[in-house]
Amino acid sequence: MFRTHITAFLAISIVLSPLTVSVAHAGDDRAARLQDAAKQRLRAADSNQDGYIDRAEAEAGLPRVARRFDEIDSDGDGRLASAELDAAVEKMRQARSR
Repeated sequence: MFRTHITAFLAISIVLSPLTVSVAHAGDDRAARLQDAAKQRLRAADSNQDGYIDRAEAEAGLPRVARRFDEIDSDGDGRLASAELDAAVEKMRQARSR
């Protein structure tokens, strides 16, 4: 379950970061390195290691996620679950394709 949350956090982090263009056009090795770096940032941000990112964790370690926290936190429980992150990623993909 923790790995699922981290994967979702990775996805949102990449979409919300300036690395998006680099990952889309980078070679496999570079993309893998960028993804590994994003995973490390997410693990570090999840300070209580519960598999969710709460507002304080986002503010402390993921400023781009923190700026959109209320938008992403669709159920209003104060923490970002993988389903919420997946939905946010999909919403951003749709917006980019317009």
